[in-house]
Amino acid sequence: MTYFKSTCTAFALSVALAAPAKATLVDITNCGATAVACTITTTPPNPIAKDPNDGVLLAWDEVQNFTLTADLRVDRVFDTSASFITTAPGGDYYIKAGTVVSSHYIQWDPAPGGQAVTAKITLDSQVFAFMTSDQNMFDSDAQLGLPGLSYNNFTARGLESNDTTVFDGNSVDIRWQATSPGDWTRLITAYSPAAEVPVPASLPLLAGALGLAGFVGRRRRK
Repeated sequence: MTYFKSTCTAFALSVALAAPAKATLVDITNCGATAVACTITTTPPNPIAKDPNDGVLLAWDEVQNFTLTADLRVDRVFDTSASFITTAPGGDYYIKAGTVVSSHYIQWDPAPGGQAVTAKITLDSQVFAFMTSDQNMFDSDAQLGLPGLSYNNFTARGLESNDTTVFDGNSVDIRWQATSPGDWTRLITAYSPAAEVPVPASLPLLAGALGLAGFVGRRRRK
């Protein structure tokens, strides 16, 4: 009976761990201009390559539902009057410490002969801010970057001043134009309910079966 209980427990844990967390990036639509494709991935390139020259707008989720332990410096915000937004030197902004944020990385490098991409990026929570400068990207890699991913800190990451990012609740409309090495940005959103790992529907039933197995085992030993 001990062996049976141990096996069932291990199986229950494997079921729980196998339940995938839902991505907070929901969709990329209106993919246009010179883009070959607009894609959400769970397996980003590692290390991130300078000048992929593939014409793909590529996005992935990074650290989710992280409570900031210090003010986070960003370049563009959805609402300068929001209670958790303050101004920073040089025209930047801070998202205040104590705010719960989720992070997402987006890269764009046109294929030969291309330059611009247009798209609508939709997430499952309010879009807070963009990081568009080298320094703000570098400073946040360790804290908000995807664990185990090499960001290959080459220069000229970020966006150009004429790259547009139009905030609209839980989505953002973009129009970017890039040359070497491409456009790279970190998109910051609010707490993501979809990032929580769901409990499989079968797990409560399995827990009940384990409890019954333990009860039967005790009765037999008596």
